[in-house]
Amino acid sequence: MAASDKSRFVEVNITRETKPVSEKGFGLPLMLATSKALDYKVYTDISEVAEDFDETTKEYKLATRMFGQSPKIRELACYGVSYISGTDDVTALPAALNDLVKTDNDWFYLVSPEHGDEEIKALCEWMSTQEKIYGVTTQNIALTEELKNLYENVLLSVHDDEHAYHAEGLIAYGAPQVIGSYVFSHKAVNGVRAAKLSNVEINTIIANNATTCINEMGWLINASGKAVGGEYLDVIQADYFLRARLREDVFRLLATVKKIPYTDGGIAQVVSVMDTRFKAAYRQEIIAEDDNGDPDYQITFPRRKDIPKNTIAQRILPDINFRLIIAGGVEKVQINGVLAL
Repeated sequence: MAASDKSRFVEVNITRETKPVSEKGFGLPLMLATSKALDYKVYTDISEVAEDFDETTKEYKLATRMFGQSPKIRELACYGVSYISGTDDVTALPAALNDLVKTDNDWFYLVSPEHGDEEIKALCEWMSTQEKIYGVTTQNIALTEELKNLYENVLLSVHDDEHAYHAEGLIAYGAPQVIGSYVFSHKAVNGVRAAKLSNVEINTIIANNATTCINEMGWLINASGKAVGGEYLDVIQADYFLRARLREDVFRLLATVKKIPYTDGGIAQVVSVMDTRFKAAYRQEIIAEDDNGDPDYQITFPRRKDIPKNTIAQRILPDINFRLIIAGGVEKVQINGVLAL
């Protein structure tokens, strides 16, 4: 007699709580192409780029720089809008991005072959509304002064070679790596020579929170790891990473348990999720250590008895706060010594 899938005597019900919450991607760069309109797609190799863009195009040269770094990016997303600099309205670029994010928003870095001042400023302004990072290379040192302290999430490099794509190469260097495990300063970009700039010009660029490729003690390196807003870019990455992951972690808790009771125990469930995330961030070297060698962060939260009854009635859990110390990275070393007989 054939076995039955069900029994009249034993009933087993299993509720699946394994559906994943969509997590924001932090390793995917997007190239906003402008030589032609192109639906959103993802390349895994430069040979795939060649199917859409001739080797003479700026898009192909930019993608070559991106795929040419070590470690190599796994994927490069691309979205194209037909745009001619100096002829078309520059607002076409942010408009294209506004259309794109409605359907495809799981990318974190933005690059584009458009390196004109107006195009860069338009994309910087759009990026100021996003928790994403824009990397771009300009030939105009004066632009660094104009953008200084304005945008927290823009990596701006200066290079005399219009096809250097130095900042874009730095983005490609960081994209496949774990956020918190690296900084952008002192890094080499494969295929990029030192910019033809004087020491005065290099110092001006660095003072304006931009960067360039320099020859230091025989090494071709990135001169600075700051965003034009003045903060180090790895700190901005950590900020965006923790914001996104905390949102996802707490939502996952809300979506997968039957109920979070409005009790001290229920509040502790939310705090526990945050605690787990911060411990993971410590292992990623985002969070520093305290004097005891423990992750240096604190989470404060209210007891139910201290929360207004009207807030409880609205089922809002307020006033969960945290303070953490960012690990950062060493970028300069000062050594003092004495030679004596």
